[in-house]
Amino acid sequence: MPRIATPVSDIFLDKKYTKILIEKSDCLELRDRSMDTNFKNEEIFHCEMQPIHEFTKKNFEYIQKIKDKHPGLKLLTFHCASSCNDPCIENGMFKLNGKKYTKQDLLDNAKHNFLKLREILGSVIKIGIENNNYFPTEAYDYVTDPEFISEIIHENQLYFLFDIAHARIVAYNRNIEYGEYKEKLPFDRIIQLHISSYGISDGLACDLHDYPGEEEFNEVRDIISKYDVEYLTIEYYKDIEHLLISLKKIKEIIDEFHGATFQP
Repeated sequence: MPRIATPVSDIFLDKKYTKILIEKSDCLELRDRSMDTNFKNEEIFHCEMQPIHEFTKKNFEYIQKIKDKHPGLKLLTFHCASSCNDPCIENGMFKLNGKKYTKQDLLDNAKHNFLKLREILGSVIKIGIENNNYFPTEAYDYVTDPEFISEIIHENQLYFLFDIAHARIVAYNRNIEYGEYKEKLPFDRIIQLHISSYGISDGLACDLHDYPGEEEFNEVRDIISKYDVEYLTIEYYKDIEHLLISLKKIKEIIDEFHGATFQP
């Protein structure tokens, strides 16, 4: 049965909201900015680092620190977001900067890094990769291709974190059919969903992390009816009211498939 994993965001700065969100969630998803928290049920850490890039000793030491500070972790997920090692951001999108990797460089980096990461993390903590969004710059070469994502995941025995908004942004900005793009992704390895809605600005889709609507909730229903998803995560951080509404809706969807009744 899918479990609700809520990200630790700025909303948690208010202690009364923290208590409510912990009660409404099955577990928590940490981020780099919440490295020093110590809540109960910290099961996931979503890290900004990209193992498709070259890792240094400092990168591996950071992963060791994550493991040491959060002994209850069950899943560590990473980004697969850019084809250069030091992308700069202009108008909300990555631009080419630093070293530009070839596709084979990215695959080789992943193989090397994930071998070392498994040595650090052991057999208890699962490792996942998230699909990224796409903008029309060279910094996004390869990384949003479903075949590339699938190869990274299958060759390194990883799990798939599917971000609904990211996939829809890719389809819109690459002018491809969403269903065709989605069916090529490695859903046979899915473990988690990131759920939010996106927007359109200046002719390009962009990641707003807005609260999900019926379109997104219907997609959640479809995915969990077909695949064994362990975690459902609402990526909304702007206010407690809409976050709680979204959490309630996700709980109701889970209960639809497991015959329970939601208790508000």
